Amino acid sequence: MYRRTIVTLSALLIFLVAAPARANNHESVIEGAKKEGSLVLYTSMTVDQAQKLNDAFRAKYPFLQVSMFRAVGERLLTKIMTETQAGRFDFDVVQSAETQAYFLKKRNLLGKYLSPETKNLQKGFFDAEGYWAAIYMMPNIIAYNTRMVKRGEVPVSDDDLLNPKWRGKIGMDGTKPEWFSWKLRRLGQEKGLAYMKQLSKQEFRLYSGLTIITGLLAAGEFPLVLNTYIHNAEDAKRKGAPVDWVGQDPVFTKFQPIGVSAKAPHPNAAKLFVDFMLGEEGQKIIASFGRVPTRRAVPTNVQGLEKLTFVIDEFSAGDDFNKSYEQFRNIFGAAKP
Repeated sequence: MYRRTIVTLSALLIFLVAAPARANNHESVIEGAKKEGSLVLYTSMTVDQAQKLNDAFRAKYPFLQVSMFRAVGERLLTKIMTETQAGRFDFDVVQSAETQAYFLKKRNLLGKYLSPETKNLQKGFFDAEGYWAAIYMMPNIIAYNTRMVKRGEVPVSDDDLLNPKWRGKIGMDGTKPEWFSWKLRRLGQEKGLAYMKQLSKQEFRLYSGLTIITGLLAAGEFPLVLNTYIHNAEDAKRKGAPVDWVGQDPVFTKFQPIGVSAKAPHPNAAKLFVDFMLGEEGQKIIASFGRVPTRRAVPTNVQGLEKLTFVIDEFSAGDDFNKSYEQFRNIFGAAKP
């Protein structure tokens, strides 16, 4: 009994000492950010959604000016690498897909910052070393035009997708091989490649960019889109488009990490921004966009998530990106610009 009481008191003392330390550290970060006065954000989120988050962040920290550059995938990486090669380190925070975060981490362009908010994230959505943390997940689903297809007719299984009646009627983003790569890992290379070759006979309508593809789906250019994200379909639904979605079993899930630059010009402002994006306020705003937040206990507006089984993409899958992209294009062809 005596020993047990001592342990409990020790734990209490540690908590009482650590709590002020955490508070003091946060205050020192705020003071440092006030001196810095600004933040430079590189993001792949849509401009309107990123701006809403930036506005909320500035309302909380009005002493910071936020500059934003928006691009996706290779364009974002190209900008960072071009600046780095010129000896410039302009950005403080970068938020993009895990493929880009993996690339930047391998090249020592991300710094360590383990936000105190990571303790509230779901398992698997932050780096234990502190190089990145995911602000939302991106479940891959099948979207459909509700005026052209009834929900019960949407192909869900791998075999359903091979039905000849869908030939030439399915849109797909030809620049995102991650789903293709995951499928090969799940089925095995030999079986997976054989399936993909069969699937390619469906003569997919390949385009570059899910926003474009979702717009074409809503306009009735084709009845189905394979391998799009829930938030694309939810955004279209929210705007009144005849779009809905179904999930395969299991649902392959990508995510969007956020990280601090290894040489951030405004490191304290960067930490505040990461904390905000992972915190309850930022995560609720993200959920309001129809996206799926990574923070536990933050409700989402997306109906039906509780019925899905998610499989998170491996962060190290970035090693296979170029190989997978080449295989993908060899089988399905190149996307229209």
